[in-house]
Amino acid sequence: MKKLPAFLKKYFWEIDFDGLNPKKYPYYIIKRILNYGDERATGWLFRNFDKEAMIYSLQNHRDYTKRAAIYWGKFFKMPKRNIMYFKKGFPNPPVRLWPY
Repeated sequence: MKKLPAFLKKYFWEIDFDGLNPKKYPYYIIKRILNYGDERATGWLFRNFDKEAMIYSLQNHRDYTKRAAIYWGKFFKMPKRNIMYFKKGFPNPPVRLWPY
């Protein structure tokens, strides 16, 4: 797989989508889709990446949303202590400055 399908472009708004190489940046793609992807996007992810890579990403990368960390942790039957988001030393969630 050299390129991502066009329907995933909305999840990679801040970068050059056409230059994103799935072989070079697999964990970036996994994190983004597990955090923000819909059913179609996560279906594509599961067909194109190993389950072990997704679990590794949850265990070793902090930048998941709390909702995604809980959901995917339960989905993969991972104890919270193995998910990087919940490990001690992780900064508190940002203070909400705008109430809307």
